[in-house]
Amino acid sequence: MKKTGLFLLGLTTGAAAAAYLAYRKMDDEKTKEFVNSTVKTANDLKDRALDYAFYALDSVDDVKEQLQYKTSDAKSKIKDAAGKVNDNVVNKAQYYYDEGSTQFHKAADNLRNQVRKNADDSQDIVIDPDALKQEDNLSK
Repeated sequence: MKKTGLFLLGLTTGAAAAAYLAYRKMDDEKTKEFVNSTVKTANDLKDRALDYAFYALDSVDDVKEQLQYKTSDAKSKIKDAAGKVNDNVVNKAQYYYDEGSTQFHKAADNLRNQVRKNADDSQDIVIDPDALKQEDNLSK
């Protein structure tokens, strides 16, 4: 690995030295043309890099917008589902409450009617405590 790194360093240094010597041997007109071409290429590369940076920013903004849309859509769906579940629970609770209270009232009315009917038909039963004591004494 160390030898490969040194080899690449030497190759790069040699190429740079050769390019520098070739640059120095050029006449003034070719030197200006070479510099202008290099500056134009560098400016084109900067412009292209800026364009890609703007494309990347636009893509990030689009992703953020889509994420916000999906998130708000999911939130609204969850709220709707929760509202439906809550409504169903409340409706069932109200139904069972109404049914239970109706059944309770019907049973209470039936019991009252039976008590009234029995109260009208029969006489009161009176238990004499002294009679109970006498029965206790007899059974012993």
